Amino acid sequence: MDPSLFSPSQEYGIENQENYGNCLGTLRDTYMNEGSEIYLSSCQQNRHLQTSSMEEEIMSRFGILGFDEEPNNFFRLRGVRSSTLPEWILDENGDIRSNITLEKVVEANLLQKFATDKLGCHFLQSSFYGLSTNGTENELRDRICKEILEDRETFLSLCRNIFGNFFLQRIIDVSNRSEQEFITKYICSDIANLCLDKSACRVIQTALERLKPRYADALVDSIPRDRRLMSICTDQNANHVIQKIVKTKSLKRWSFVVDFLCKSEEENLLNICQDKYGCRVVQTIVEILSINSFRKRDEKDSRMRLLHKLMNRILLKCHKLTSNEFANYVIQHIISDRDVLKVYRDTIIDKCLLRNLLSMSQEKYASHVVEQALAHAPLHHLLDMMEEIFDGYVPHPETGKDALDILIFHQFGNYVVQRMLQICCDAINGKRKTVLDGVDCRDRFETWLTKLNLRARREKYRLTRFSSGKKILDILQTMEETYEFSHSPFQFQVDQTIIGAPSSPQMNSLLFTSSSGWQSPQNSTSSIDYPYFE
Repeated sequence: MDPSLFSPSQEYGIENQENYGNCLGTLRDTYMNEGSEIYLSSCQQNRHLQTSSMEEEIMSRFGILGFDEEPNNFFRLRGVRSSTLPEWILDENGDIRSNITLEKVVEANLLQKFATDKLGCHFLQSSFYGLSTNGTENELRDRICKEILEDRETFLSLCRNIFGNFFLQRIIDVSNRSEQEFITKYICSDIANLCLDKSACRVIQTALERLKPRYADALVDSIPRDRRLMSICTDQNANHVIQKIVKTKSLKRWSFVVDFLCKSEEENLLNICQDKYGCRVVQTIVEILSINSFRKRDEKDSRMRLLHKLMNRILLKCHKLTSNEFANYVIQHIISDRDVLKVYRDTIIDKCLLRNLLSMSQEKYASHVVEQALAHAPLHHLLDMMEEIFDGYVPHPETGKDALDILIFHQFGNYVVQRMLQICCDAINGKRKTVLDGVDCRDRFETWLTKLNLRARREKYRLTRFSSGKKILDILQTMEETYEFSHSPFQFQVDQTIIGAPSSPQMNSLLFTSSSGWQSPQNSTSSIDYPYFE
């Protein structure tokens, strides 16, 4: 294309950015009300200012780009077709002619041309249904399948084509045993690269579901077991293939994926969990292994062995996984399970979260894990977590601020405080279990709620300046309708002299100080044994 078609803006009299902005402003204001007299008069003035040479130049350039001006002053694109099919196939509207049949396409040797064209692919999918269906004769069906499957390169090319892959999926749906042998052989010959392709990965997933078990199992067996498996698990396309295998095939077929994740000499699990797409693979594996619906005893035993093997590896890397942008979702999934994974949930809380709650609550991703742990923890662990945040850290020696003072105004920690506040309200209102070993712990939740209430009373003015603080006040105000506080923050009149006074530097520095200056409580002994399997 001629570079002069898009000449610099100063050729049109736009000499600087300010003038350019004025031109844009005039144009924007004009289009807002085209029916006004101001608009009509300004257009007339502009037309007088334009020279005939300028008009001719602009129109010639639109003409080169394929636009024609019509009487209604709108422009339409001239001579541009989205289809790559021969002209005799299309009507005046650019659609496939009504007299075109599947048999005519095959006779004209246009099958591959149709398969790689958007219109043509839709036509093939709507016309080809397989054996004696929708008027397609068996002989024509066999001829179509033979043309597509007789050559490996043709098949692989269609696999990678943005449109051809959909027609191949239709071929797989209606394929017979002998045709499935060719399909399996072709896919297995380059499965590692096909998995990584956006279009071909769809063909593989369809083949895994539609092919007979012996051929589908052959596809799974052809998945590489070396370092290429890392690329497959973390690729935006190939990860769906692994997930499809995990969801549709027996444990013994994909146990190699768990073995790869759990290699002790390599960091495969950590690297895959910390990947945007790899974390989905691990989460799917954990989800399938934790389904308590295996009827056969040997299947259940195999599932438990694989689950323990994987979970032991996850627990070893729990701290790193909890703080990662993507891996934290795997930990959250484990914590939120109330059935098979609950023993691992308790171990994560005891070994990873407790004694680290203040620091983790101030992290962007780990704070989500802390929230989930508070929501799903058993009562004895919940009491330990609440006790740690309320009373487990030594206050600052100079300011007297404690962990709650830090978290309530922290950009991430405030969500943890909101969760704790809601838990206290639910426990007092009878929506959460409070009896542990025959002892009712409701009074402890009342004590913590009172602390939060007093803190809100003291910091009411500052809390109202933040949306998170307003949420805390809203929860307390709602709770006040059913629970009588000894001191209500909503009856408290803030001293105006205090409001006008600037906040102290010590308080500001404390609110954004890391937890390294805080003393953690002594390590407690867990009542839960760390699950490990040789």
